Amino acid sequence: SISTRCRLVESKNKQIQLEHSRLEGVGSKGSPTMNGSWKLILPVGFVLYSLPLFLRVNGTSDYVIDEEFHIPQGLAFCRKEFDVWDPKITTFPGLYLIALLLNPLSLCTVTGLRMLSLAGAGINILLLYKIRRRILAGSGGNSYAAHEAITMSVLPPLYFFSHLYYTDTLSLTMVLLFYNYWQQEAHLPAAVFGAASVLMRQTNIVWVCMATGMTVLDTLVNQCARTGRVPKENVRLMGKELWLQLVSSPQLLCNCILSILAKCCFYASIILPFVGFLFINGSIVVGDKSAHEASLHVPQLFYFAIFAAGFGISNTIRQFRPAAELIRRNRVLSLLALLLILVVVHLNTEVHPYLLADNRHYTFYIWSRLYGRFWWFRYAMAPAYLLSICVLFCGLRHMPESFKLMFPLSLFLVLCFQRLLELRYFLVPYILFRLNTRHTRKGYAEWLELGAHLLLNVATFYVYFTKEFYWKNYRTPQRIIW
Repeated sequence: SISTRCRLVESKNKQIQLEHSRLEGVGSKGSPTMNGSWKLILPVGFVLYSLPLFLRVNGTSDYVIDEEFHIPQGLAFCRKEFDVWDPKITTFPGLYLIALLLNPLSLCTVTGLRMLSLAGAGINILLLYKIRRRILAGSGGNSYAAHEAITMSVLPPLYFFSHLYYTDTLSLTMVLLFYNYWQQEAHLPAAVFGAASVLMRQTNIVWVCMATGMTVLDTLVNQCARTGRVPKENVRLMGKELWLQLVSSPQLLCNCILSILAKCCFYASIILPFVGFLFINGSIVVGDKSAHEASLHVPQLFYFAIFAAGFGISNTIRQFRPAAELIRRNRVLSLLALLLILVVVHLNTEVHPYLLADNRHYTFYIWSRLYGRFWWFRYAMAPAYLLSICVLFCGLRHMPESFKLMFPLSLFLVLCFQRLLELRYFLVPYILFRLNTRHTRKGYAEWLELGAHLLLNVATFYVYFTKEFYWKNYRTPQRIIW
């Protein structure tokens, strides 16, 4: 039965986890002792490094923009007042349920809630290290993986929200926990944290679906390779041979279906109820749907490409020449792609009222001083969009076909139905992209990326602390954030 196969798979997963644990400390350039040291140094060092800045941010204001909704709700749940709910909140209550951890410690305060984000950021740097180190396999070593984890942790928009009680940091924590266990084929704990990530933010269901889709496709490849006694690298998802082999062999098809059900039954227990929720609720948004109505907004992909190419400096530097060569070799297709981008920009550029009205975000100034001020600017950006997309493509060209199919689809689903240009929406997809970028020897590009992130953090926190202005309906000064 399927339940029996689920138990067998979990038994096998425990053996795999034990093997991973045994090998986790072994790298081409690192010892188990050094690996264990990094696992302690990174989270503790990150929190200690951030603590003075956290205390300074914490002292500036009781509420920072959306904390106006999050903090009162978090305090209510921390005090176990579950009958209190702000109808303007649009996410599931995962962020507020986490606040229950503070209740036994008598820390149901604004500072306590914000400390949850800082603690989550400390967990994130550890998870980024473990996942990136596993992806680097034998080619990187402990120090390289640690450098990469630090660089991703101080990504300016992500690092800023590590000091506030927003969903972003803890949402990423749950996604990384899910991805970490999924990567080890420990499907039951992966599903638990996948469900927790959806409780943090509904759009995280897309990443659960992405991993499930990759599991299905990889299972098909592995089963066909085993049956045909060929290396799985020679089995192509886009080739007709795999699908002909499946159709012509009922036994192979049956084995594939049973194996997929055994591996994915836990993920189905998340995905199917969520589909039911969408059908009943009529939207992915709970609460106030007026400001978050879904509408097709394809240029979000272009904005994300610029974001990922701009912050992923090491990948951009290393893949710039291959990307330019790709465009040069495919001039006709590149010209058609450029024309398509121009058409999409002309027909599908959406401007949310919040983008035009809320001067507390950097996107307001980018739009009002460039995109909104000069009619030609959005079209002039088309070549940069094309080049950025090619840079991202080249940075992931080493990945399995299952990833190259599922990640762009997931990116489309998670971004292209958001009308509002909001950099926070780019954080999880960017981290998943950056974790999987082509690895090479650590060099000046990696140090340049880390240095640029740190300098930009200095600049943005300086603006936050020194630039104040007042809104008519708020007593406290307003500040500029990501």
